[in-house]
Amino acid sequence: MPRVSVVTLTWNHLQYTKKAVESLAPLLTEEDEWIFCDNLSKDGTPEYLDALKLPCKKIVLYPVEHTSISQAYNLCIKASSGDYVFIWDNDLEAVMPDTLTHMLSVFGDRPGTGIVCPCLPNVVGRLRECVLPSKLCKEIREISCKHNRPYPMCVSAAWLLSRACIEKVGLFDEQFDKYGILDFDYAKRVIIEGFKIFSDGYIWVQHYGSITANTYLNIDILRDMHEKFAKKWSIGVFVPRWRRKK
Repeated sequence: MPRVSVVTLTWNHLQYTKKAVESLAPLLTEEDEWIFCDNLSKDGTPEYLDALKLPCKKIVLYPVEHTSISQAYNLCIKASSGDYVFIWDNDLEAVMPDTLTHMLSVFGDRPGTGIVCPCLPNVVGRLRECVLPSKLCKEIREISCKHNRPYPMCVSAAWLLSRACIEKVGLFDEQFDKYGILDFDYAKRVIIEGFKIFSDGYIWVQHYGSITANTYLNIDILRDMHEKFAKKWSIGVFVPRWRRKK
């Protein structure tokens, strides 16, 4: 069984995908695997992925129709076989050589951990207070409770999930078919199932900020996602201040 299954979704923006791949690939070994799901890119991304040489096993999925983010994540997770699944969005760049090994160590140091995420610039919500590197791991639930949020504002751009967590919690809810809240929903389910989520304060990852989502995301899409979330969990609709109409 592979150690880590890296999952990356692509939809154009090849210049960023190359940074994401080239920065993380040196941190992988032949014990790992990398699973890509390309969403009908037209900028040379499929050709790049086909020709890509990695130090680990490579799997590239090409859905015949446009696929939502939750569907694409689920396709990759179903194709994965690692002890851990590392969601690595194509707008990231690893800048620390021990990024993966340090994040993996959190699972051993803190029993019951389901997800570990690094410090990320250009993130939304209360997770901003975790983006300054330190040697502390902060539990996402503590942040949510501190700010009286009925869900953990935890962005999935660089999630490292244990296989045990995935097997108990399941796949992403495909009714959340756009960026905006599918990760908050999954994080809430993880906590309900008794797992913990930690922000690894030691590891910092460059995040260029929703490169793909910014091409289509707007206030109406975001509100639709929040309304679906509110209906599912029987809570009030909340749209972040930075996404509200003036």
